Parts: sequence; structure tokens; C-alpha cells
Amino acid sequence: MLLSLLLACPDASDTGDTEATGVPDTSDTGSPPATTCDDGTPVVPWVEAEESDALYATVTDFTIQTAEGGWTLSEHWTGCDTVLIIPSQPDQATGWPDHLWDNKRDTKGLFEALPRNTYVIFISSEKDEADRLAELALLDSGIENFLEDLSDEDRAHWEAHILRVTSDYRDAGGWLTDNMRSPNWGVGIDRFQRLRYIGSFANPERYNSSYGWFEPDISMAANEAVFYNFEATREMALEAEGATVVPVFTGQEVSDPGWAGEMDYVTVTLPDAATMQTFDTLTLDHYLGCVGDGEYGTCPAWDYINWLLVCDADQSNCVELGRYITTYHREGRWVHDVSSLLPYFNAGGNFTFAYYTQQPYEVSLDLRLSNQGKDVRPQELQTFISGGYTSATYNERDPVEIDIPATATRVEIAISFSGHGQEGNQACAEFCNFDHHFYVNGTEHVVEFPIAGSTYGCMEQVNDGTVPNQYGTWWYGRNGWCPGKEVEHVLVDITPEVTIGGTNSFDYEAFWEGELYEGGGGNLLLTSWLVYSY
Repeated sequence: MLLSLLLACPDASDTGDTEATGVPDTSDTGSPPATTCDDGTPVVPWVEAEESDALYATVTDFTIQTAEGGWTLSEHWTGCDTVLIIPSQPDQATGWPDHLWDNKRDTKGLFEALPRNTYVIFISSEKDEADRLAELALLDSGIENFLEDLSDEDRAHWEAHILRVTSDYRDAGGWLTDNMRSPNWGVGIDRFQRLRYIGSFANPERYNSSYGWFEPDISMAANEAVFYNFEATREMALEAEGATVVPVFTGQEVSDPGWAGEMDYVTVTLPDAATMQTFDTLTLDHYLGCVGDGEYGTCPAWDYINWLLVCDADQSNCVELGRYITTYHREGRWVHDVSSLLPYFNAGGNFTFAYYTQQPYEVSLDLRLSNQGKDVRPQELQTFISGGYTSATYNERDPVEIDIPATATRVEIAISFSGHGQEGNQACAEFCNFDHHFYVNGTEHVVEFPIAGSTYGCMEQVNDGTVPNQYGTWWYGRNGWCPGKEVEHVLVDITPEVTIGGTNSFDYEAFWEGELYEGGGGNLLLTSWLVYSY
């Protein structure tokens, strides 16, 4: 089983909203301790732990001297908040002409994007007191620019959540000092009291041709806090499922450095057929860990496609179960609903699974089987229309005739799609929104991915699971996918258009901006199924 709190837990982070996540007010005399946060997630009590500076370690207490006085972490731990600790000179932001803290717009933007339940601790990297105070002064105009338009209540809230450390970070000792020294990226403390790294500060709108990359922006750190809230809500949902968890991969190192198509296989035992019929929901709980010491210097670089497949016992005839796009230099966890594929496992018993990754990862993956009280359950499925490389003949396919079982009460098309590749400067199919037209007995259903080609399309999905602040062009919206996220299944209910128990006609075409795309650089990686539920 995946470690339930290793990378934990949809949508808890209304960024910039002064009514967003936080601990309920229990200050009235006689009020019992709060057990839930404002977003409905449970309060996480403070845990005493052994000292460690490792990624995901439970952090130990510290006291720092700030411009507002002494501040001790455990005394401010509500079980609902997160913490971002931002150095003045993190390694990701050194070497640029402008100081990370010296931009009023960026500092204001940080707080406008932050969830309300976030403490921000600014720590100078300087040893000399005068130099530290000079660096802290760089923040003043941006902070005041944010605070000046707030209500008295909101201003008081944020003044208590913005901390400027006046002491030397080396005096703090323990994990805090260790991480400021190396990797010196800045760190976070998530909703589960775990140590996390802050990733890249790069802003996609600030490309610097002299440096060949994007200049840093302190406001990008807000994505980390948004993601911590997403994880907390996800973990609460998982705890409520009452799922039967079947471990498939349990931390094995998997890779195919020679691009030979080599996969890792494992055979696991699922519940028997009668028990499988009691489940109406199947999710894949997948964690990719970096080989070695966490994210620090060991995470693979590129956004490649990873696959989970189910195969015959002899490792032949493998079919797709899950598709994932890896991150740029960060670890990740994804919980992916693939309930439409439950019929593959109706028989119960032993099944052989395969996992493919070109880059090296430590792979963990669980099947989560549960009953969520749905009115019907997928009982049969068949592979349907597939995509391929773009060309002038892509849409030249004959309609197919398919008999729909008389037992079906709901018929759906389940679609797994991601567009890849490009030709010249066209950037199709990765950054072009291809619209997919499925014709069911003459009725048209259109599936499209309008974030493709947008500047912030994938960054705007951090509160839905995109791994934030990757060390690459992770922000841009793609055609059906994002770096650091699963490829979600799209379901199209076609029950009204089909004849149950009869023969039905199906066809498919794809277009870009209303026209056939004749360029040869794109791969419309489409897998689809007809799913029959009853």
C-alpha cells in the first residue's frame, strides 16, 4: 500500500480569497477544540518527531526572531495552516540581475495568490545584521501595497501571517538551517507537518534571451501552498472511500534508458469475481519518487509519457489502464479515476500489470476498489476508435458498425487523449487544441481541450493536481495533458443516441481550427472504449 501520508490529499485553495481555508474561530470561552478546518478537512494535531532534514520528514519545532518578536512554530500550529519559508537568495533565483525580493508587484502578487491559511516566513541569506535588514527592507513596499486595500480584519490576519526574520538563519539550527544551506531552495511545511521543497520561481512571461530562461518571480511560490491544500482535501476524500487497496508496484526502481520498450511486470491477486461485482469505482493511486535523496538533484528532467498496462498472463496483449506525463525535476502523486475499465477485472483473481517509464523512477501504484453507491456499474467494454499521427489522410476512415448489448442501460465513450509532437514552429499537436468529433448514428459529440497553447493553462490546474513549480515549461496549457499530471479519462454519455440491443453506426474525425491538419509532426494519442453499464 502507498504510504497514506507520503504525498497526500480536490480543490481547497481558493487563491487570493480572504474567506479561504483556515482554522475555525474557537476563541469564545468554553468552546471545544476545533476538529475540522474551514474547508472541512480534519485538524492535524502537532506531532513530536525526531530531527530530520529529509524531504517529507515530519518537521520539528523551531523558534525564530522576527521583526514582530519571537515566533515558535508549534505555538502557532492550528492543524489547518501551511508555511512557506522563502530565502532572499535561493539557488533557483541566484545569478539574475534583479533581487528576488526587490519587486513590489511580485511581492503583492504572492499574497494575492496565496490561500488565507498560509504563513510566509522571509529569511535573509546574509550573515551581517545590517545586510539582513537591508534585504528585508526590499519587501516593505510590496507588502504594504498588498495590505493597504484590505479591511481591518484581513489586514490583521495577514500581518500575523507575514514574518520577516531578523536573526541569522544559522542560529535556528536543525532542519531549517540544514535546508537553508543545502539545497537552499526554500521550503514549505504542508498540512501534515511534512517538510517540502519550494520549486522553481520562473515566470513564463519573463523570458530573458541573454540567459536563455525565464526570470524568477516570488509570487510563483504561492502555487506550493495551493497544492498543499489540494493534497489535504484529496487525502480526506481517500479516507472516506472505504476502499479495498491492492498494491501493484511498491517502490521498485523502473526505467528504460535505451528506449527499447522494456517494461516491468508484476502479477497481483484481486478479490474474487463475486467481490469484484460489489465495487463500482476503480481509482489508480500512483506515486513517482526520484531515485536517491528526494527531489534534490535526482529527479528526471523531461515530461515524458509513462504507462500502466494490464496484460495477459504471458505478458502479451497489454492494454492501457493509466497514462501519466512526468514532471520536470519533481516528484508527484496522482489519484486517477478509471472506473470505466472495471470490466477488465470482472473475473477477479490473478492479473499481470506492466509499467513503462523511460526515465528512472521509484514507482508505487495501488488499485483502489470501492462502492460509491452509483446507480449502475460498468460491466462490459470494448476498445473503440484510436488516433495516430497527423496527416492529410488522418480522417480517412470508414464508419464502424457495432452491436450494443441488450443488457446495457447506459452506454458511454471513455476517452484517454494527449496530443504530442510538433512540426517546425507550428507546435502541433502539443500546443494546438484539436477538436475530436465522434458521430453516433449521425449525432455529433465534440471533445476538445481549450487550454492548449495558453500561458497558464497547466498552472491553473495546480488546485486539481498538477505538480507545481517544476523546472521546465510546466505552466503552458497542452492538448489534453499537463506535465506532472495524469491524463484524465473523458466520458461521453451516448445512451440517447444508440439503439440498445441493435446495430449502431460510429465515426470519428479530428480538426484544428475547423480544418484538417495536414502537417506530419503531431501524434494524436487517442485510446477509447465503449463502456456498457447496467
